[in-house]
Amino acid sequence: MKIRTHAPLDKIMGPAKELTFQTPIPLSDLLRFLMEETPELKPYAGFRPGDVQPYGLLVWRGGKLLTLSDVVNPMDELEMIPMVAGG
Repeated sequence: MKIRTHAPLDKIMGPAKELTFQTPIPLSDLLRFLMEETPELKPYAGFRPGDVQPYGLLVWRGGKLLTLSDVVNPMDELEMIPMVAGG
């Protein structure tokens, strides 16, 4: 799995990250794994039971916005973009 990140996540995780998984997993499990590995990610990727999206992170695959219950596959290419407030 390849994950591309955008500022400021690139300062936390690097501009791209490669992960190896043997089986498909829910996005929520992937984010839990990444937060264990990189605790600085928690303000963006954290979530509570019942949430549909992480606190401050948009995760895209092939032009589709993913939810926490979507399953990601070992060969997926994901893009992680922090949410930005403003108008």
